[in-house]
Amino acid sequence: MNQMVWKTINEWNQKRKLRQMLRDPRAARGFRSSGQLETGIGADRATTERLLLAIGARKSRDAEEWTLRTVEGV
Repeated sequence: MNQMVWKTINEWNQKRKLRQMLRDPRAARGFRSSGQLETGIGADRATTERLLLAIGARKSRDAEEWTLRTVEGV
């Protein structure tokens, strides 16, 4: 039971960090690469993509990049 609670808290923190990274004005065009996001939250690709989808992020059609913005070509 305790492990589930800690996992939930950890994922909440990871989602918060992903939102911060995607909203950072230094992010080129509002996008961040999958690699930057994975490193930023200390997770593997599958976990990072699952959490990104959970917060409403969208993947670029052209590159391994993610954004929270509504942008043409995403």
